Amino acid sequence: MKRRKISKSQYFYLRLLVCGTLIIGGGASVSLAAEKQDDQTAKSVQEAASSTAPIKLSDSYVRPDYVEIEKLRDTKQVIVITKRAIEEKGYKTISDVLKDQPSISVGASFWGEIDIRGQGAGQAHRNIQVLIDGAPMTTMVTHPLPNNYDYVPVEQVEKIEIIPGGGSVIYGSGAAGGIINITTNLRSMNKPQRTLTTEWNSDGYRLGFNYGDKVGQKLTLQGGYNKLERDLYFVNTFRNSDYLFAGLRYDADADHSVAFRFSHLEEESRFVQNISRRTVERYGRNARPSDGKYNDGDRALNTYNLTYNQNLGSKWKFSGDFFYTDGDYKNSKIIDGRMNHDSYGTRMKFDYAYGKKNSLLIGVDWVNQSSHLNYISGRKPMSFNYEKETRALYLLNQMKNGKFTFTQGVRREDLIYGFDKQGGTLRRPIGGKDTSHRWNTAAELSLGYQYGTIGRVFARWERGFTSPDGLQIADEVYADASSKVYRGTSATEERYNLYEIGMRDKIGATAVNLTLFMSATDNELNRPYFIGAYGPEYKTFNMFNVKRRGVELTLQQRLGKLDLTEGYTYLHGRRTYTAQGRAVLDEYGEDAIDFTSSGLVSVPKHKAIIQANYAFDKKWSVGAKYTYFGSYNNFVKESKRHDEGSIIASYGLLDLNFKFKQNDNLEWYGGVTNVLNKTYYEYASEGMWTLTPGFPRTYFVGARYSF
Repeated sequence: MKRRKISKSQYFYLRLLVCGTLIIGGGASVSLAAEKQDDQTAKSVQEAASSTAPIKLSDSYVRPDYVEIEKLRDTKQVIVITKRAIEEKGYKTISDVLKDQPSISVGASFWGEIDIRGQGAGQAHRNIQVLIDGAPMTTMVTHPLPNNYDYVPVEQVEKIEIIPGGGSVIYGSGAAGGIINITTNLRSMNKPQRTLTTEWNSDGYRLGFNYGDKVGQKLTLQGGYNKLERDLYFVNTFRNSDYLFAGLRYDADADHSVAFRFSHLEEESRFVQNISRRTVERYGRNARPSDGKYNDGDRALNTYNLTYNQNLGSKWKFSGDFFYTDGDYKNSKIIDGRMNHDSYGTRMKFDYAYGKKNSLLIGVDWVNQSSHLNYISGRKPMSFNYEKETRALYLLNQMKNGKFTFTQGVRREDLIYGFDKQGGTLRRPIGGKDTSHRWNTAAELSLGYQYGTIGRVFARWERGFTSPDGLQIADEVYADASSKVYRGTSATEERYNLYEIGMRDKIGATAVNLTLFMSATDNELNRPYFIGAYGPEYKTFNMFNVKRRGVELTLQQRLGKLDLTEGYTYLHGRRTYTAQGRAVLDEYGEDAIDFTSSGLVSVPKHKAIIQANYAFDKKWSVGAKYTYFGSYNNFVKESKRHDEGSIIASYGLLDLNFKFKQNDNLEWYGGVTNVLNKTYYEYASEGMWTLTPGFPRTYFVGARYSF
């Protein structure tokens, strides 16, 4: 597999990153005494909470690896999926884990896309931020090669923290849907792991090996290897990956630590890009592409992360994440090319404690991202290059008075977005490059009130923004009757207002998490295809007024040996045209652009999950999970409402699992997913001409050995 070379300047950056941080202080974030206290807190919380519970309800909170997330917990619902909750569920990828969250859809709006709080088709990939160990991994552009976020084997995930909706003061553009912060076991190496895991399932197997050790009292080393072999739905389709990782943590003294992590992912896959519903219904898993051509979905990714923490006296604390990622992917039978991408930068935070319970978080972000796709179409060289630099300063002030918590935040962000694109045909080439300089501001206000030991209510307002993606930043227009060019768009950033009220409490035997939200975007972006004066063009407009509203509810009970968790989400949205959008329709005709005001596309109104876990004794436990995924609109034009595939039907899935702890070192687990062998589609394009069927009944059994 061809790999892109790292430039001398990038190697210099990496050397400077490592050497500079080691020189600064050589050392560690949190005192050893504090670590012991955190371990005790974590243990008590885990003992008090359900092993299947994705959300920590107690006011006691496992100390986060990110100070910014700690600042949100009093006035925001933060979903924490722990390693314990991930184990023994038969999850094969991070996407599988996220599907079990009521407010998240994976793949419904597009291949591999993660949709939080009903952003819908065309918006989900722009209104989310995904971070792995503090490094942003969000895809810059999804065309012509889409991507997904299964970069880390689930065995290496320590926890996943999800901020549903909002977070733009801390994270900037793309937080309207929410934030997914994935922490690997290399970030927290307080207790080195020595484990061997293996799993067989009816669609493949996986293998994992971790080895960690302490060198003296200050140095911790950790490394390992994971392998995944998985058959996909259709015959001759698969996904195989190898993942290597290594890291170290050095605790210089009670106030300094440094950790360095490296990982390498190598993945080969083959899948079907386009297939009709009729073919799937006729042949099932034996269906093949009509032209016999499969997609080759190879991928590689290298990540380098360095975290430095230091206590600067009694009131100041510093934490910084420095990162570099480099990789490529391909997944189309039409394009024989790879999307090369890299990112590097830093997210630095200064936490100042003033007064008894007040604090001010000062954050500095500097991130460079790029994507490059080059290939030959016929005899025409094609080149699509994107460069994005983000520089930001934010302040998040938190004041506590008695039972009240009040936060105020503001972010000022400078975005420099450039492109250099060469496309079209030999007869009619299209080219152009431009750079857009954009300043944006985000703000938030929130108030929390703790009325009991656990009981808490909060209200929150956020003003955020979303910048154009790689496609939307460039208009494809005619310069004159004979030539077409790419030109920087004049469309502005989307602006949204998010309003939330929520509560968490324990009522009788039931722990309750409830959030009601409403968001309004008065200038949503879209890049429609239409016929201009000289022919077809693509141009980005601030076309829509969009309102989204929803309810998120999670209930948990512990009844003796039985743990129960029920989750439900209601989502609804509606689009109307802005003045600019209406002007576009008036100029080009109502039928020139395919949109509808009937609702959002690929957003189920209802999603519910019920989980039960019963522990017979300290060795044996069994679990069951039922997931209901509601029906949703799959059309963008009212005239298509009654066409085949215009509405995707609802479906329900039942999963079963067990765990057997043979001794202190060896555990067995297994189960069955989709027990009833339900036929359903994870993704379907309009008219259902491109389908991604969900997996049929699958059996799995695995073992985990600790030494």
